[in-house]
Amino acid sequence: MSSPSFLFFDLETTGADPAYDRPLQFAAIRTDLDLRPVGEPIVWYARPSTDCLPHPAAVMTTGLLPDDPVLTRADSEANLANRIYHLVNQPNTCVVGFNNLRFDAPMLRFLFWRNLLDPYRHEWADGNSRFDVLDVARTYRLLRPDALNWPVDGQGNPTLRLSELSAANGLTHENAHDALSDVEATIDLARRLRDADPGLWSRLLAARDKRQVARLVDDPDITPFLHVSPRLPARTASASMFCSLGQVDVNRNRRECWDLRFDPEPWMDVDADAWAERRFVRNPPPDAERDWSDLRLPVKSIHLNRVPVVLPKATVEEPGVAQRMVIDRARVQQHADFIRRHFKAVRDRLVAALEATEGTFPPKPVEEALYAGFVPRADRAHLEDWWSRARGMRSRDEAVAHARDLLAWSFEDPRLAELAEGFVARNLPEALDVPARERWKQRLGERLRPGERSEEAGDASVATGRDFPAMFSEVARLRDSDAWTPEQRTLLDPYARWLAQRERELLPRWGSRRGV
Repeated sequence: MSSPSFLFFDLETTGADPAYDRPLQFAAIRTDLDLRPVGEPIVWYARPSTDCLPHPAAVMTTGLLPDDPVLTRADSEANLANRIYHLVNQPNTCVVGFNNLRFDAPMLRFLFWRNLLDPYRHEWADGNSRFDVLDVARTYRLLRPDALNWPVDGQGNPTLRLSELSAANGLTHENAHDALSDVEATIDLARRLRDADPGLWSRLLAARDKRQVARLVDDPDITPFLHVSPRLPARTASASMFCSLGQVDVNRNRRECWDLRFDPEPWMDVDADAWAERRFVRNPPPDAERDWSDLRLPVKSIHLNRVPVVLPKATVEEPGVAQRMVIDRARVQQHADFIRRHFKAVRDRLVAALEATEGTFPPKPVEEALYAGFVPRADRAHLEDWWSRARGMRSRDEAVAHARDLLAWSFEDPRLAELAEGFVARNLPEALDVPARERWKQRLGERLRPGERSEEAGDASVATGRDFPAMFSEVARLRDSDAWTPEQRTLLDPYARWLAQRERELLPRWGSRRGV
């Protein structure tokens, strides 16, 4: 069994949507539990997939053009996925990053899903876990404000951007938005925080065990607890006091919790339909005039298995904490007492509101349908066996024959036949028969230029999502944006030329009419 370790990692990607976008660069450094490096740093690249158009904003952020030689000569996404999968599934590995729980971690899950690997195994099996240094920094800013210099943005608002934290504290960070540089900065930041208060570091690490989280959140006496989250306003230190209303659906890891800043009593005078209507209301800015009836329903989901920052009630009694949170502890206790006395009524009202807001959603492309359900055991076993044999292939011909075996399998999960066909189309297209090639071409057309038919029919393309029309429109919009430096905007012209060439290559029936 491997010794326990942290694997600090970062991704540079084609955009900000974990379900749609793809990793282009992966970097990682493994450390021991004392945050000392073990082995050499890792930097891997993958060439862009045919069915994913990099967003021009991502190109300007990373500096990576899609036809950069470092990408065009890089490995396929399938091989990158396989290498990362092996790395993160080493037993007793805690995968760590900066904002990884909300971006890099789901990006990895969708990477593994598209490439027929288990999306979740590395997060829980064989002693493995995950952790996020951004959440640690947010908690230290509240509880240990002397630990670091805490930067503010141009408007005077606190910011936890890694580049800003690095500059304010002299951290190692030579090249922001380069994956390896971001990893080095994250490790340096983690050391600073741990050394400032090793006990708090250990308490936050303990949340990797969802049982530890459940003991606090599921307290039978409905004792308030402190929760720190980016979904809470920065003006209140991204923190509040909560109490749990329990599990309300089939998800055993989710708890719906009442934000105890807010008095629950007035909410009991309105029905569940009103709760449902106000579940997704956007609260106005703090300086805007508003009425109680404008408030969003003060209920927040906490997932036990997502390493949430939850700390005992006594934490808010430490010097200065309540003031930084701008919270009245006496009122919090009054609100908790009301919920304790009327727990069933509050919970029943919430359950009815949640049922009223459940709805159907439009179908997603199969590559983005990860959360539609878990893969059946028989299918997962078959895919694991297929990958095990694929890793031993020594020639392209062997791999093509092996891919055809995959396509011939009868899957129990209705998503997997189409997912496997797309996987083969991206990596071993010669393994497809003629009907499968035609299906893939049709999928590319629907995905990259939706709504466009023949020129003779006079139908115009519909620019939606991440298709060719939308990306050309984004290029035009970004040319005049002051949010980007002149040096970054110089990447837009070569990106637009690549985009036009890719459109001609993938959709030759219509060609590119962009004049680029």
